[in-house]
Amino acid sequence: MTGHRINRRDFGKAVGVATAGIALPAMLMRPAHAADTVREGLQIGAMGALRTTLPEANKKQDLVFDAKDFRDSTAVLLAIEQGELETGNTTTQHLIRAISENIPVKWVCGWGGGYNVLVSRKGLDLKPNDGASLKSLAASRKSSGKPLAIGTPTGSMQHAKLAVYLKSLGIDPDKDVQVVNIPFPNHPRALEAAEVDLAMTLSAFGAIAIEKGDAALFLHLFGGNFGKQEVGFIVTDKLIKEKPALLQRIVNAHVEAMKTFMGQPDKQIEFEKKYSRLPDPVIAMQEREFLKYNFRTNVADIKTMARELHELGWVKEDFSAKVESFVDLSFVAKASGLSPAELSTW
Repeated sequence: MTGHRINRRDFGKAVGVATAGIALPAMLMRPAHAADTVREGLQIGAMGALRTTLPEANKKQDLVFDAKDFRDSTAVLLAIEQGELETGNTTTQHLIRAISENIPVKWVCGWGGGYNVLVSRKGLDLKPNDGASLKSLAASRKSSGKPLAIGTPTGSMQHAKLAVYLKSLGIDPDKDVQVVNIPFPNHPRALEAAEVDLAMTLSAFGAIAIEKGDAALFLHLFGGNFGKQEVGFIVTDKLIKEKPALLQRIVNAHVEAMKTFMGQPDKQIEFEKKYSRLPDPVIAMQEREFLKYNFRTNVADIKTMARELHELGWVKEDFSAKVESFVDLSFVAKASGLSPAELSTW
């Protein structure tokens, strides 16, 4: 009986407040709403600045960040295709793979580039950023029966970039040098032990080898003819069609998070340190000298990648004409206030 009287009294008070023109708290109007969890695929150890800043940006969008670590972009692409992720980061190379295999995904937000570095081992007689010097050394070593050994993971974006660069110098990557299949984490040790003469590697591992004194930077393949767009974020066509509002919130959070460090090396280093286990000097080198971030997308660079992969024989046709149909910048446009045209280059 007592409980019944209390409920009636509370109800009467609530009605009185409402008729007085005072809004009821949301908690009395509807049950509490749980935030949406966003499963995001990222490479192991990568994107420390984003991992650090995205959780707070997600809160403002009523989202929960659930980072899923993967060994490479191939694994991320597969997980997205199978519906295990809402979004994930990928390379321009893997977007072309998605196009070639007709995987229903869209590139919806840029991340940046600068990951491709070509480093030479200590003691190698090679002038930095001197293609003629590299070509001469490659010819000399080939004639001696000991071709230059260049380490890089077979089939990776770095392998593709290396092959295109060597060909631009008139060096046949299949005949004039020896490309050795070595995983990225093993590059610093391989350079130290002189198992390879050069390594086409990720910026982090190049920075490790340089910082240890076992290697020197030969070339940073970024900007100009090398392009800038290397990495971005993809989602399924199904998510775009069935949950556009959720995707908009996801992209809003990414843009807001990136704005906190984009174009600010000191902030990049600060946020990266909160996640990364790399030595501070390595982080500083990577963030100041190599990596550049932007939520825009150099669409022309993706088209160039499509043409290059075809020229290398890695895909059956030139998919550059199909690239724009696999890119949707409308969500970034709403998040940033920029037009799709403005977002198509940086």
